Amino acid sequence: MNNSERILKILRRESVDRVVWAPRLEQWFEVNRFQSTLPLEFKDSELLEICDELGTAPRTYYFFQETIRMIQGGNAEVKTIEDDEKIVSVYSTPKGKLREVRKKSIRGLASYAVAPYWSEHMVKETGDLQALKYLLENQSYEFDRESYERAVAKVGDRGPPTIYCPAVPIANLTIRYAGLLKTHLLLKKHQNEVEDLLQTLDDNNQQFLEVLKKSDIPIVLLDDNIDRNLFSPSIFEKYILPYYKRRSTELHARGKICIAHWDGKLKSLLQYARETGLDGLECVTPLPQGDVTLEEIHSALGDMILTDGIPSILLLPWVKDSELEVFTRKLLRLFLPHLILGVADLVPPNANIEKIRLITKLIEEFQNN
Repeated sequence: MNNSERILKILRRESVDRVVWAPRLEQWFEVNRFQSTLPLEFKDSELLEICDELGTAPRTYYFFQETIRMIQGGNAEVKTIEDDEKIVSVYSTPKGKLREVRKKSIRGLASYAVAPYWSEHMVKETGDLQALKYLLENQSYEFDRESYERAVAKVGDRGPPTIYCPAVPIANLTIRYAGLLKTHLLLKKHQNEVEDLLQTLDDNNQQFLEVLKKSDIPIVLLDDNIDRNLFSPSIFEKYILPYYKRRSTELHARGKICIAHWDGKLKSLLQYARETGLDGLECVTPLPQGDVTLEEIHSALGDMILTDGIPSILLLPWVKDSELEVFTRKLLRLFLPHLILGVADLVPPNANIEKIRLITKLIEEFQNN
């Protein structure tokens, strides 16, 4: 059995022959390669070669994300200027002009794994909602078969094809388009206009999903970044939970596996996990990094699949190996077989990569006992 088969079987709650260990190494790899700080043994290696050497499975959305492409149509003009520190994009539409600025966390580096963050959002006032609505209504999606085949050939049997789906509309508005404060101010003062835009975002997501449902990609990951500091229980119940229920039913009907990315603080939101209809959650972060215990996560998820589980701070150089070992053994005992072991949220650039090897060895010992 290979890791592609194992991951699919785990997500379908079927038996497998061994633990899958799939930490997100992409950011660690890209940052250290860019800064010429990769360990000497990996100086000339590609990411998949490093995964093979460390005994880990890759997160395949890193390779498959470009297989569904967005096409901007309508009478919209997009101009982007990029320098070493930021990316500035201006969108001109018949409904108005929008501007966003994304800053690079590392000077000169911007990629899928090291994504710039929004320092200026598109939506700054009520009038911008209509311009954004125009942009979204005039977008379409297409499947890039050649990109898909290249990714399949590159990844091989290391993991099944997986792709990020655009986020739940309220999450997309909050994180990408308007920011937290502006989103909540607009909801309070202009609820009808905001909810009209949320429906447009939903319709836009539907276009993406229609393309996805016809593809051979079996795993859909909703890119939601759920955190109680962004979404209160009341917001979750009104705008997020119904969306999850509808989308999971829709995707399951086409044979797709549906998971979501929940990270950050989750104590007040984990109670909803089993109501979502999702097959599992990625990146739920326990204490000492998040705000929930392993026991609380286990109780909330039931037989849902947890992907990850190890807080990324335990991989930092100054953390004792013994602390990481004790935590990992407890995690394996609690969650198997409903677990794809990984690091929540990802392996940080300054991680001690030998700790990845340590966990690989620990897994072997755990399975042999």
